[in-house]
Amino acid sequence: MSRLLPQGCTRIKTLYQGAEAIVDLCEWLGREVVVKTRVSKGYRVRELDDLIRRSRTVREASLLSSAKKAGVNTPFVYHVNPVEGWIIMSYAGSRSLRSMQGSSIFASLIRMLGDAVGRLHSAGIVHGDLTFSNVLVSEGRLTLIDFGLGEFSNEVEKKAEDIYTFFSSLTALQDSETMMRLFLEGYRASARESAKRVEERLREIGSRGRYVEKELRRRLERKSRENVSPET
Repeated sequence: MSRLLPQGCTRIKTLYQGAEAIVDLCEWLGREVVVKTRVSKGYRVRELDDLIRRSRTVREASLLSSAKKAGVNTPFVYHVNPVEGWIIMSYAGSRSLRSMQGSSIFASLIRMLGDAVGRLHSAGIVHGDLTFSNVLVSEGRLTLIDFGLGEFSNEVEKKAEDIYTFFSSLTALQDSETMMRLFLEGYRASARESAKRVEERLREIGSRGRYVEKELRRRLERKSRENVSPET
C-alpha cells in the first residue's frame, strides 16, 4: 500500500527508509522537494507515540530554521505538519562531502565545515550526527542536513562530542591530522572565544579512549538504523 504524502506531493523516489523516519524526493507545487515523515510506532501507546512524533518533528524543523538564521546553509523548510509527522523542505542534491575526497577543494570544504559548525554551536545548536553523509556539496557550497538527533544546547560537552563524531569519520584518511587542523581553524573563526573551551573538552574526550568511542558508535548505529537506504 502506498504511503500517505502531503497533499499535492508526488513521490519521485524514496531516498532513505528506516525505523524512525522515511525521506522521499517528491514533486510539490512544480518543484523538487524532500518530504521527511516520522513513522508511527505500533508498539507505543497511541497518545505517547503521537506526542513523540509531534515534538521531534517540530524540534527538527526549528533546528533547521534556526541554523539557517545563524548563517549555516540548511534545507529551507516549506511546511511542517506535526500531526502527520511531515517536514517538506528544499532538495539540496545528493552529492555528499565524502564524494569530494581527493578533489582539489576537499581541504577548503573541511575548513568551511568547521566554520559552519562553529556558527551552529555559537547559536546554541548541536547537530548530533555530524558525518560525511549529512553534509552535502553543491557548487562549492555546503549544506548540512538531518538534524534528527540535534538539539538546542550550550553544553560544552555536547559541542565537543559533535566535533569528535566528525573527527571519527576523518581518522581513515591518510591526511586526517591536516583535515582536523583545518576544521578547527574554521571552527575558531566563527566560534571565537568559546572555541578554546570546546577544544579543551575535545582533547579530554579523546583521552577517555574506548568508552567514549563505544558510546558515540552506539549513537551512530542507532541513527544508521533510522536512515537505511531502500534496496534498488
